[in-house]
Amino acid sequence: LQLPIEYALQLSELNTSADILPLLDPDSVDSRIFMDGGEYSGRDIGMEPVAASCEPDSELVSLRPENLTSSRYYYYPSCTRVKRCSGCCNTKQLVCEPTANRTILYKVTILEYRPNKKDRFSHRELVPIEEHVRCKCQCRVKAWHCNERQQYNANNCRCECTNRADRDECALDSDRKQWNPSTCTCDCLPRNEDCTSGSHYDRNACK
Repeated sequence: LQLPIEYALQLSELNTSADILPLLDPDSVDSRIFMDGGEYSGRDIGMEPVAASCEPDSELVSLRPENLTSSRYYYYPSCTRVKRCSGCCNTKQLVCEPTANRTILYKVTILEYRPNKKDRFSHRELVPIEEHVRCKCQCRVKAWHCNERQQYNANNCRCECTNRADRDECALDSDRKQWNPSTCTCDCLPRNEDCTSGSHYDRNACK
C-alpha cells in the first residue's frame, strides 16, 4: 500500500510530529503525547526528530576534473560545499529535486607538486559548480520514461498502458504468458528455455 501522492506532498510540508495531529483521527491518539514537558512527554527518553524536509542543504562536491590523470598537479581546494536538494518526500514515487538553480564559478588554484622542494604555482582555473536554490518533491517517474504503448498519469506519477486489448488477450493465455505492466507487453512465464536437440525456444509461442 502506497500513500496517495497528494497526501505525501502534504506530509512533506510538515516539520514536527505535532504538526501531523490535524491529519489524524482524534479518537486514535491523545494529543498530550506530543506536548513538550509534563508527564506524557517524559514517558520515554528519546529525542523528537525534526523532519528532513525537501530543501537545499550542504553537500560535498569535488573541484577536481574527473578526467584528471596527472599526479604532478593538484587542485586547491580539492572540494567544497554547496547547496543541493535533499530531504524526505514520504513515498518512493516522489523525489526531492531542484526547481531553480544557479552556477557558481569557483577560482581554484592549480599547483605543481615537487618532491623535496616547495610546490610551484601553476595557474588559477574557473570551475563551474551548480547550486540548487529552490527544491520541491516531484514525481520520480517522468513523462519521458513512458514508451509508445503508455501514457503519463501525472497525478499518480506513473506510466499507464494504453493497449488494454493486448492485456485482455494476454490474460486468456495465462498458463504460458503474463502481462508486464512496466513494458505493456505479454511475456512468457519464467521457465527453462533449454530445448532438445534440433529444436529452439519460440518466445512468441512461449514453448
